[in-house]
Amino acid sequence: MLNLLFLFQKFSFKESTIYLDLVRECAAAGHEVYILAGTSEDVDDSVIHETDGCHVAYVTLPDQFGCSKIKKGLIQLLIEPRFLHVIYQHLWKTKIDLIVSPTPPITMANVISKAKKHYNCKAYLMLKDIFPQNAADLNMMSESSPVFRYFKHVEKKLYKACDHIGCMSDANIEYMKKHNPAFADRLELFPNTVSIKDQDNFEKTHIAKDRVRFIIGGNLGEPQALDFIMDGIAALNDEGFETAFFTVIGKGTMAEYVKNRIESEKLSNAVYLSQLERDEYELLLDRQDIGIISLRREFTIPNFPSRLLSYMQRSKPILAVTDKVSDISTVICDKARCGYYTPSDDLQGFVDTVKEICTKKEELNVLGDNGRKFLIENYDVKRSVKILEAVFN
Repeated sequence: MLNLLFLFQKFSFKESTIYLDLVRECAAAGHEVYILAGTSEDVDDSVIHETDGCHVAYVTLPDQFGCSKIKKGLIQLLIEPRFLHVIYQHLWKTKIDLIVSPTPPITMANVISKAKKHYNCKAYLMLKDIFPQNAADLNMMSESSPVFRYFKHVEKKLYKACDHIGCMSDANIEYMKKHNPAFADRLELFPNTVSIKDQDNFEKTHIAKDRVRFIIGGNLGEPQALDFIMDGIAALNDEGFETAFFTVIGKGTMAEYVKNRIESEKLSNAVYLSQLERDEYELLLDRQDIGIISLRREFTIPNFPSRLLSYMQRSKPILAVTDKVSDISTVICDKARCGYYTPSDDLQGFVDTVKEICTKKEELNVLGDNGRKFLIENYDVKRSVKILEAVFN
């Protein structure tokens, strides 16, 4: 059995995430799980907490959600010294076999390097975000700026510190090979995974006869192409097309924008809801007919949102509205056969695809079942645990 040390910029046992599923499954497999996690919750960060079979040391950090880019940058600078301090204080004498850390952030390089040297162990990077290129794609910084060049240096330093780099999809691997060829031999497939839940716990619902209910939920931020989605919803509303109804739920920098557009344009085919408790959200999701995944057309990096898994988990078909670089459309349309795709630079294509979906309501349950089957075969969290075990073995 392994002693695993997970480093998370943010982590909570109160939020259902792919990382919570992963650490719980590692503990259930008999491994000793140590977690070093940033938090803005009111917790005692002077002791080790024992939760769900895991040993957790918290690092108190300011809340980054919805704050300015400058404040986020300053918080990033806090991470390295604060994390190292807690390792020295609580975990320095602990035996560690493998260090596991995701991106974001990319500012863990020195923490990982120093911990690796001390523990004489390997490090595994779960590559969930390719920064700073994603920020440049969204015009948050210029590729010719000193800030971009600095973060590219930090990014390379992180890759160098890690023995294995787990990528979310095949397109991720190919992107990394092209743009970071020096680390090609460290790359492998490490898809997002979840703990598979029993379908008997889900509320059984049926497609409404009069409407098809679309949902987009989670973090409502700049990457999610919500301006494009709202343009599409408005176009359908202006045409008087009432068969499709959209629920947008969550919080983030674009939440107020969504709310204001629905109210100011009097969109009768959409509603905005603020973030719900997990149980309430899952009950709402059960009552929807199809889930939307959206990404901005400007992306040059192949993102692969984990929201895909929550839709597959509950047998919901998927409409992917994304850039043309991500291979999530290939998974949805060709491999899993669980939904539809339209590029996020084609407004008429979005409108036409929504109308097509509404003419094929009888197919939605079949597509949802296909997604659930694909999830079980490919995205079970047990697969992630086996990959980490193989690194050590």
